[in-house]
Amino acid sequence: MPKELLDAIAEAKEGKSRKPVAAAPEQAPRAKTVFEGRGRNSLHFTAANEAAAPVSVSLKAGDVFENGNSSVVLLKSFATEIPPGGTVAEDLTVAAISSADQEFDGIFQNSTKTQPKLESLLRHLESHPALPINVVQTAVLAIVADAPVDLFARFPRLHVEPDFAVEGFRVDTFEIVAAIQLLRDIGVESCQLSADPQLKIEAMLDLRAHEAAMKYYGIDSESEWLYWKHELLEGDPSTRHYALYGIARFYPDVALQMMPKWARERRTAAVYRRAAIGALALTLKPEAAPILRELEPELAGEKELAQSAGYALRYLEENIDHAL
Repeated sequence: MPKELLDAIAEAKEGKSRKPVAAAPEQAPRAKTVFEGRGRNSLHFTAANEAAAPVSVSLKAGDVFENGNSSVVLLKSFATEIPPGGTVAEDLTVAAISSADQEFDGIFQNSTKTQPKLESLLRHLESHPALPINVVQTAVLAIVADAPVDLFARFPRLHVEPDFAVEGFRVDTFEIVAAIQLLRDIGVESCQLSADPQLKIEAMLDLRAHEAAMKYYGIDSESEWLYWKHELLEGDPSTRHYALYGIARFYPDVALQMMPKWARERRTAAVYRRAAIGALALTLKPEAAPILRELEPELAGEKELAQSAGYALRYLEENIDHAL
């Protein structure tokens, strides 16, 4: 029998052929981290490295953090290396993922939960980091919860009782329009926000939202008059009178000829007559002042309309200088 084989048998008998048990690998040093909520859209991150070697910390966009009452999602990835004995502090931008959440201060914990619905938005934010947080927050709730305009609108909603519990999510109309444009850009079309008829006409009326609304709803300068005419004659009954304000704001010369007739016509519903009076003020034209002065005594027998003429005249006089 070969010597090598005899030696192997002898070693086996002595237990020398057993493979040594591998030592457990040393765990990489970790930093002590704290995530402190400072409002709905800010998470303050601090990390301290007490080890003798540098520690790397990385967070990825989409990470969810919870404090027991509220949940937020990280909007931008973050990575850093902490030197031995060093600390790092950073304010991270986050968004609430539920409109029911209201407590965003205090200590948050990194969660294992995910929000796959937000993946396309988070990818978009990588190349569009300057998008305003109000716009992004509105888009997040529209995606995750299909939140309605009622949650965001600062303008009075028709036939809807205000929910003061969610007051903190309200934004300006132009920001809502920017949010639905963002949703369209990432391929999200079907949501309550994009289909809301009052939002459309409010946005068309709002000077800061007007241009973006024209783009979003596919209305160009040549067809805008047709839009207001259609809203006035065939629009939703609850917002049809809004068209008079739109005509006044964007076609003031037409309004100066049209609105006095509407205001004086007793067969016209009061809501349209009041709107016509208010629309004269929205023209911000000096020529509207004498018309309103004439209307106030003419309508003295109709107290609310006469008061509307007085209010409109004061508004005109207070704002006309800014428009000239």
